[in-house]
Amino acid sequence: MFLLNKLQRVVNQRKQRKGRGEGSNRGKNAGKGHKGQTKRGHVRIGFEGGQKPLNRRLPKFKGFKARDNKQRVTLTLTDLDKAYAQDEVVSLASLKERNVIESTTKQVRVIKTGVLTKKLTFAQEDSIHLTKGVKEIIT
Repeated sequence: MFLLNKLQRVVNQRKQRKGRGEGSNRGKNAGKGHKGQTKRGHVRIGFEGGQKPLNRRLPKFKGFKARDNKQRVTLTLTDLDKAYAQDEVVSLASLKERNVIESTTKQVRVIKTGVLTKKLTFAQEDSIHLTKGVKEIIT
C-alpha cells in the first residue's frame, strides 16, 4: 500500500517551476548559483573562459598521411598511342618501363579521350581500369 501511494505521488507530481519567489524553495537564483557568464547566458561547449581549450592543449596525433594522388593516374588513349607500337600488351609494369607513369603508381585509369590508331591488348590486372568507352573501342 505504501509503495502504491509513493508511485501514485511520483506519477501525479508536477515539474518544479524555478524562479517563482524565495518561498518556493526554487527562487532567487533558480538553482544556477551566483553571478558569472554561465548563469546569465549561453556559453558554447568547450569554452573555458579564455583559457586555452583542452582540444587545443592536447598534442595532435602523429603519422597522418593524406591520400597520395600520385598513386592513381588517369591516362588517355592518345598517351597510350604515343607510348606503344602495334600489337603490344599494356600492363602496369610496361607503363613504368616506358616512363609513362611513375614507379610509385599503383592504379591506372584509361579514359576515352583522343584517338587510338594501333591495336593494343590490355593485361587483365586489377590495377588497370578501363572505362566503358575504352572497352567498346578495343573490342
